[in-house]
Amino acid sequence: CDSYFKAADQARSNIKSKHLDDTGLFGSTCRHGIPLKFINLKGIGERFSLAECLLYQLQDTFNESSQSFVVLYDIACSFHAHINKSESALFQFKSRFDWCISIFHAFAHSMKCQLKYHPRICSSIGLTDGE
Repeated sequence: CDSYFKAADQARSNIKSKHLDDTGLFGSTCRHGIPLKFINLKGIGERFSLAECLLYQLQDTFNESSQSFVVLYDIACSFHAHINKSESALFQFKSRFDWCISIFHAFAHSMKCQLKYHPRICSSIGLTDGE
């Protein structure tokens, strides 16, 4: 995706986050919003490896093949592309995941990306906004 969201600019992000304790958080909740697992991304930026590890642990914990997951993430388009690579730890489980961009970030993405990842298009999450 050719995202138009300026906050993703690494140089701008480093300047603004220099004095912050927490610069990023990736987490999971159940369908009812109850927290399950969270990872603090402080000081390392948003690396797919940590988010991938959390999702791998979730799919391992809830290992029934009928169990599916929805990933609402501000860069879900990029993360989904990463998971689709054969070297990803989640590659063999990719059919268990649906991908959406959180509502706040959706309109900062290209129209093509919005048509694929906008949360109002995802039929399995209702009005969940991912924020």
